Amino acid sequence: MIDLPDLDSQLSALNQPLEPNLHKLLQGRIQDALALELGDLTHFVVIEPGDGEGDIIDAIGFSPLVSRIDGIHLEPDWDWIERHEGWWELVYTVSNDGFAYILFVQDAPGVWPDLLDLCRGGWPADA
Repeated sequence: MIDLPDLDSQLSALNQPLEPNLHKLLQGRIQDALALELGDLTHFVVIEPGDGEGDIIDAIGFSPLVSRIDGIHLEPDWDWIERHEGWWELVYTVSNDGFAYILFVQDAPGVWPDLLDLCRGGWPADA
């Protein structure tokens, strides 16, 4: 897992060897956050093979498999989901000031299957 809770760690990550599609996504979202003056209000987490629910909870304080509102398991709770080449992007806006968690979930063998199933099931069938 790559946990990027602040702007310094996010910019530093862009100088690390990243999978090319992830680098492009991360760079674009950092630029978006800065343009919207949300650079200090955006926490990115990259979920890769071997990362589990506990790792995610440690990073952001909740599981993507449990609704933050009613605690129901396996109910999509994100504000936005988008499919990219090799990745899923999940956005959780968690406060009125614009603070958001953005999860990039690699669509690859070894990634937490329940999370991938939830992402795939949450995507509109006609997309």
